[in-house]
Amino acid sequence: MTNEAQSPNANARGAACRVERGIQALIFVIISSFGFTHSSFAAAALTRAIDIRTLPYERSLEKLPVDLTATIGFVESGGTAFVQDDTAGTHLHFKPARNDLRVGDRVRILGTTTAGLYFPGVDVTSLQILGHAEPPAAAPASYDDLATGRYHYQRVIVEGLGRTLTPLDENRSLLRLAIGSRVLEVRIDSPLETAPALIDAHLRITALAAGGINDRRQLVFPYIRVTDWNDVAITRAAPPLEDLPVTSVVTLLQFGAADEPHHRARVLGTVLASFPDGRVFLRDATPPPPPREQPKDAAPPPQQSPSIAIRLTSPATLSTGQKAEIIGFPIMAGFSASLADAQVITSDEATTAPAVAAAVSLREFLDGSHDANLIHLTAPAVLNDFFRTVDGYELRLTSGGTPLRAFLLQSTVPDLEIGTVVGLTGICLVESSKDRGFRSQAERASLLLRSAEDIAVISTAPFWTTGRLIIAISILAGVVLLAIVWIAALRRQISALSSRIVQQATQDERQRIAREFHDTLEQELAGLSLRLDAATTRPLEDKARTLIETSRSLVSRIQSEARNLVADLRDTEQLHDLPAALREIQNRMPPNAPALQLDLHPLPAIPGAVSHHLRMMAQEAITNTIKHAQATEISLHLSATTDALTLRISDNGRGLASDTATTGQPGHFGCMGIRERARKIGADVSWKSEAGKGTVVTVSLPLHHSSF
Repeated sequence: MTNEAQSPNANARGAACRVERGIQALIFVIISSFGFTHSSFAAAALTRAIDIRTLPYERSLEKLPVDLTATIGFVESGGTAFVQDDTAGTHLHFKPARNDLRVGDRVRILGTTTAGLYFPGVDVTSLQILGHAEPPAAAPASYDDLATGRYHYQRVIVEGLGRTLTPLDENRSLLRLAIGSRVLEVRIDSPLETAPALIDAHLRITALAAGGINDRRQLVFPYIRVTDWNDVAITRAAPPLEDLPVTSVVTLLQFGAADEPHHRARVLGTVLASFPDGRVFLRDATPPPPPREQPKDAAPPPQQSPSIAIRLTSPATLSTGQKAEIIGFPIMAGFSASLADAQVITSDEATTAPAVAAAVSLREFLDGSHDANLIHLTAPAVLNDFFRTVDGYELRLTSGGTPLRAFLLQSTVPDLEIGTVVGLTGICLVESSKDRGFRSQAERASLLLRSAEDIAVISTAPFWTTGRLIIAISILAGVVLLAIVWIAALRRQISALSSRIVQQATQDERQRIAREFHDTLEQELAGLSLRLDAATTRPLEDKARTLIETSRSLVSRIQSEARNLVADLRDTEQLHDLPAALREIQNRMPPNAPALQLDLHPLPAIPGAVSHHLRMMAQEAITNTIKHAQATEISLHLSATTDALTLRISDNGRGLASDTATTGQPGHFGCMGIRERARKIGADVSWKSEAGKGTVVTVSLPLHHSSF
């Protein structure tokens, strides 16, 4: 198509753009005029990016007015853009999203502040495109500049060495850039297929500084954003793979050009181990350099391990004993140089041969001289414990009193018992080091086992392991404790049974004696009483009659005492109903005895022995009244309160001669019996008497006494 044919179309497009710009400007003026009359713009508007960026979080929530003129530095798909002015950079948010913005557009923004994830930005209410110019100037930045957030959401220039390049998603790519000893993520909004050769090349990248922000408004890690591959400049191309010499692993990271970043190195050797996570351990096939010259009196240097640890960018199928050629970036691992972001160049399955493990002592294992090498510990180890980890199992062992750790990368539980003595073969890994002057020495090492076959059982665990001993001792202690409890319970049972047998034997003997008394003494006394009664019916002299009457009285008293004795010998524990026992006394009163009036009230539950003694005290008091008081009426009162039980026997007889009549005077032994019974049950007894006015006997028993 000719220029003349293109000119009308170009003019038409230019005119359309000018009309569109004019309409946008008119709308912006109208909105601006309206906006500044609104109450939200009553305060002075923020006009510099640095003022918005450094606004305190609490102030940013107040929706402060913003009137900012700046240049677009980066456009995020959707409703976010990043701008810079002469002071700093900030972020813009649109609702709805705008898709007409380009990097380099000069814009005027009206809006209000918003808190943002890391620092405040602007919620845009209106935006006017003032023109198009060069993008904002990018500032050279180091990794530390990015990690501190100094240039966050601003354009920066970073330089480094391309390490890896992988797809982030269908239309985006992820480049890992080595900046000194640090590695920075570069996220590019372009597909991987259009990328130039960036691995191991010196790169100069213009990008937007960004990073991952947590909920505490903290920058967790930095990364940079790139619009397309045009912002990634190759300042020095990567050296061709065929030009890379095969390097001895012991020469990696040795003294060299300090200002020159470490390019990929090429190593050749035998595969000692290969793991699914991309770790490969290679025994170097190249001869090591000659040893350094040592003073005559100096100790010989430790033997250098001819092996190296390698981390592949993606796992590869490599067999143990296979020859392989690998390139990767030299880095310092825990103690020795290793290769990172590596890839397999060639592998020769035809030359596969068993990898021979170096036999090393425990001291050699711990001194770091065999770091990353396949070794066999000559000293046996005892398995103390093992437990599950994220990647497999960790084994805790002891060899010669030295604790060891071994890692087995498998999901199945090791078929081992605690206490088993084993021989170990695996990759030696120095985990940490310590400084001795200017020399770094290994501090702690572990073994990475290739499979369960690297564990050779020397002797199985003894049956009486610590765990089993603890279980056995616990069971034995439990049995002993149960035996002690059983013996104590048996002793209590035997004691109770013995006491019951003694009580039963005593009771049986008491019952036997009571029967003997009833069948012999009481019957004889009854017969004697009948003979004396018969004798009194015959004519007798006064002296003889007086003697017979006295004998009858004595026999009656002996009969009463015998009945009381028999009652005492009966089963006192069976007497619980005291009121019923007192009514029985009333029913057994002699025909010529005074009338007995009962005043009985409900009682709480009291032991049978206590009821027996109370009944016998009542019987004794009534008997004394009948014998000595010459009374015509006897009253018996029985009641109880919450604290005490009261038994009261009163009569209208002649009374006692004096207070001392109850303390053992001749003819008053019944009072002594009442006192003795009261003492046994913890009761108080008192006599109140006046000559010619009768006697009152009061027994007061506390209901909380130990007799209960």
